[in-house]
Amino acid sequence: MPDREEQRRKQAIARYLADDKIEDLCTAIGGSKSWLYQWRDRYQADDPHWAKERTRRPRNTPAKTPTTIAQAVVSLRRALCQSGHGCGAAAIQQGLAQHG
Repeated sequence: MPDREEQRRKQAIARYLADDKIEDLCTAIGGSKSWLYQWRDRYQADDPHWAKERTRRPRNTPAKTPTTIAQAVVSLRRALCQSGHGCGAAAIQQGLAQHG
């Protein structure tokens, strides 16, 4: 279905550039004004891929725990469990605090 949606976007922009009335254009295409303005803003005549859907995934995740810390927690938990000490969250937190 992406090809059909791209054609819909291209048709809407072509009609917009041909100075069709925005209300009539949105009614005929089946899109809202904000939808039309979004694709108008993305339109670039020299880019053949302007009508393709873009990913909405964030480029980074600042709240994600760094890999080094995650590995330290896992190895500390394994060591605590093997030594017979408590290996719950409180024990891991205390162990991390002792190791800095």
